[in-house]
Order: sequence, then C-alpha cells, then structure tokens
Amino acid sequence: MDLEKREISAETITPLFEVAFGHRPAVVAAAPGRVNLIGEHTDYNEGFVLPMALNNINVVAAAPSPTGKHRWIGGPGEEMIELETAETAQPGEPFWSNYVRGVITMLERRGIKVPAVDLFIDSNVPRGGGLSSSAAFEVSVCTALAALCGADVSPTDRALIGQATEHEFVNVPCGIMDQFISANGRRDHALMLDCRDLSYKLIPMSDPAVSVLVIDSAVKHSLADGGYAARRKNCEDACAILGVHSLREASLEQLEAKKVELGDLCYRRARHVIGENLRVAAFAEAVQKGDWNAAGVAMRGSHASLRDDFEVSCAEVDTLVSLADTIPAAASVYGARMTGGGFGGCIVALVKSADVQTVAEQMIEGYRNALGIETDYLITRPGEGARVLYQA
Repeated sequence: MDLEKREISAETITPLFEVAFGHRPAVVAAAPGRVNLIGEHTDYNEGFVLPMALNNINVVAAAPSPTGKHRWIGGPGEEMIELETAETAQPGEPFWSNYVRGVITMLERRGIKVPAVDLFIDSNVPRGGGLSSSAAFEVSVCTALAALCGADVSPTDRALIGQATEHEFVNVPCGIMDQFISANGRRDHALMLDCRDLSYKLIPMSDPAVSVLVIDSAVKHSLADGGYAARRKNCEDACAILGVHSLREASLEQLEAKKVELGDLCYRRARHVIGENLRVAAFAEAVQKGDWNAAGVAMRGSHASLRDDFEVSCAEVDTLVSLADTIPAAASVYGARMTGGGFGGCIVALVKSADVQTVAEQMIEGYRNALGIETDYLITRPGEGARVLYQA
C-alpha cells in the first residue's frame, strides 16, 4: 500500500471524465477515508468509537449516460464496464462495482430512481490499510448520485446506505463507524459516536502541538475473508450467555461472574469490547482537557487488548507499536495502537508536532531494520466529511 500524497479534486477528475465519456460531469462529490483513534470492534456491539476523517478522499464524477446504460470506470487507467440498469440489483463482476451496485439499490429502495449514469472514480485513500477506502467509496458514490437525482439524503442516511451495501453486496458485516465518520466528519474535530442510537459529539482536535501519525505495516488484509465475521459471532455468543442484547449493556462485573460459562475465547472477546468502551470515554475526556499523556495511556491499553483479547493484530503491526516505545524519539510519542478491523493495515500514533517527522523517520528505519520491510507514513489532521465539490 502507498500512503498517497497525490492530490485529487474536481479539477483533476473532470478532464479524465471528459476523455472517457465525451461530455462533462454534472456532479463531482468526495468523501474521506478515516483513521480510528480509539474504539475498535465496538461499533457492531452498539458501543462507542472515536474516529476522525482524513484529508485523503474518494472522488466521484457523475452524469446521466446518453447510452441508456450504466458506464463506470473504477480509476485512472482502468477499463470501462457497461451494465444494463437492471443488472445493479444484485452483486456481480468486477468486484469493485458492487459498491456502486449496492448504493444504487439502497437509494432505489428509498424511492430514489437512479438513471443510467456515467461514473468515473478516483481515490487517494489507501486500499487494504484499515483506513476505510471502501466507506469513502460508498459514501462518495451516494453523495454524487443523490445530488445528481436532486434527492435530499442526510449524512446519516448516506452512512446507513453504505453500511447496507457492505452487508448485502460485499458480504462484510461491518458496523456503522466508517461510513458515519466519512459522511459526518468535520475539519479539526474527531467524532465520538454512540453506535446504539447514532448520536455523536464532535471533539475538538485543533491543538497545533499534537499531530496524528499513521504508519502502514505493509501487510495487506481483507475484512471479507472471515476473520472479522468470526469475531462478530464470538460477541453474539457472549451476549447470549450474559443475557444482554449487546455488549454495550454488559459490565466488567457481569463478565467476571460468567467467566467460566463463557469459556476463554468468548470471555476475552467480551472483555475487550467492554473495556474498550471505557477507554473511548477516557480518551475523549483526556483530549478535551488537552491531557495527551492520558490519551496515550488509553491508546496503549487499546492495542494490548486488541492484540491479546481480540486477537486481531499481527507480528508486523505489533512491531510498529513497540517501536513507538523504543526509538530514540520515543518521549515525543504519547501513544500508539493498531487501527482498523485488524489482520494487518496501519497503526495510529499521537505525536508532538515538533518531532513528528523525526518520529516517523525513526519508526520507518526501525521497522526496516527489524523486519526488512519498506513502508510509508502519513502525517495528518482531522479532515472534512462528504461533500459536493461541483454541480452544474
């Protein structure tokens, strides 16, 4: 994975669209990827998460197709696919088209008729790194098509459409976090989301003295390969034994009382989720107070739990997180943890801005020396959520 710095915008995608289709786009929309600062595998357990939007975005240019058929291009240099409008009602090939097929289907279930459209898609959100390139794809397509159809689709509904697309067309039983932050993110703010009722609180993160560092492990992963679904099933089994609707309702005291009945696996899965909800609250409070050391403590605890109890980390990611404590500039790192669904991907760290470049370079060098892996990093701040960039 390349943590792309390539700039994309309405200005960069419009000429690509014109060359491909022979006419101008009517709408250009964008939606960001995200990095989750804390709160992993809590979303589908009706718990709390605290992500922020990236400045990296997925951009979609759209216009009615003069052919009466859908014509879609999945990126610069990609081949065009052509579909009858009725073909979007079920998954198909190529795989990436399912994100568009699903969004169209979900819009039409809401009574929004999507005409035959020409779509050109471009993205600088890294794929396979746990930064939610798929959510950015879904939400940007939904934002573009809603604008094209003149339909009023709220940010939260766009997030729900993206989630339903994942469930029915991509076979990933994801929670709502990724799509929600992509749709609702605000510049210079993280977002604390209650995944039970979708209420949220914007957490200011405008302190220039602290930066967010994202480092790629260079380990590819896919959430559709079963590991994610297995963890979700473990949580459902734990709920049945604890007698609760979701792990959000369970306490650590209830968990300990049922430890034997749960068995080791379900016990540890549930302990992670229950503890992670407490860490999200502690992190949010610390950030609001500007107590970055306390925020770092919560991040470190989160990673240990994801590694040991939820078992979704891997040796490469663990090496990166450990380097945050052992590099010469380690005193400038408040905390680090894996981010995303797991099984590879990226880590996220809170770092003193004055030293963030040095920290990044030392961690990249340490990772190369430890494992022989070349990788990349991204220094970022909270970005803006989905929006229309251009409309004729």
